[in-house]
Amino acid sequence: MNPERTLWLTVLVKGLDDAAMEHDADWLGTADFRHVCALAGLDSDVVLEAYSTGRRYLPRAA
Repeated sequence: MNPERTLWLTVLVKGLDDAAMEHDADWLGTADFRHVCALAGLDSDVVLEAYSTGRRYLPRAA
């Protein structure tokens, strides 16, 4: 994998992690989110669907 793609995948994972912790959930689906997905070589709609599906199965913090 090329270093630039690795960088953008890291940015994307950090953003998804922040959204999961409810620090910046508004970022999901924005133009910036879509741009980061594109730079990471991923389809933003597929990423959002996978994120949303995964979130349904994660336990909620008490």
